[in-house]
Amino acid sequence: MWGIFLESVVIFQNYMGFYENGYLAGIYLFALLYLWLTEKDRNRRAIFVYAPTLLLVMFFCPLFRKLFVRVLDDSETYYRLLWLLQMSLVSAYGIIRLCGRHRRIGVIVACVAIMACGNYVYDSEHITKAENAYHLPQEAIDLVDMIEPEEGRITVLVPADLIYYVRQYSTNIELPYGREMLIARWDYYHAMYEAMEEAEVIETESFAELAREYPCAYVVLEEDRETEEPLTDYGYEIYGQVGEYVVYKDITLSGE
Repeated sequence: MWGIFLESVVIFQNYMGFYENGYLAGIYLFALLYLWLTEKDRNRRAIFVYAPTLLLVMFFCPLFRKLFVRVLDDSETYYRLLWLLQMSLVSAYGIIRLCGRHRRIGVIVACVAIMACGNYVYDSEHITKAENAYHLPQEAIDLVDMIEPEEGRITVLVPADLIYYVRQYSTNIELPYGREMLIARWDYYHAMYEAMEEAEVIETESFAELAREYPCAYVVLEEDRETEEPLTDYGYEIYGQVGEYVVYKDITLSGE
């Protein structure tokens, strides 16, 4: 039980960012404690005091964690319980209550404190300037616009780096596999993924046979992706190209 409790502590520390910047977590816990001591309204106490406190107690309780994992058969998502803490609401309400008599000055001081304690997220390598209103790579949008049918749905095989974006932009495009293949720790196996992503050089004949089993109306490959033989020798034609991605159409499916 003690080991399970310590694991929960580590998850909490990672979620709150104690190893990088724990100031925001400190503000939240301070606001929660302050509201415990000062908030008198029953309804507000239920929302801003009792609910988050109960969630914290449940989160650190080893018995609750064992029950959670047993019922859902998933220990990887346990941290998501912390999403229910509503850190921003509790912190904002607690700080405003604290600065109630000097509201304007208090809000300014609180905002400055939060900004000073936080990180400048736009320095992250994972954040780039949006290319369009969809906040998706323009190449992914152009690809879907090129092959998306006017009616119905089609199955398309795309490189792994496009999987997330294609389905976000259009549900008319179905994929042989999805996000589950990109999470290494899940260790799923999929023959089409192995042929598409894991092989150093695509074995064209078996690759084409697999793609037709779904069937994939189009196959999108990176321009420099190596194949033993050209796909055009196995019933495909080059339909178009967007940036570094070449779109192949399976003419055996279209009857051409």
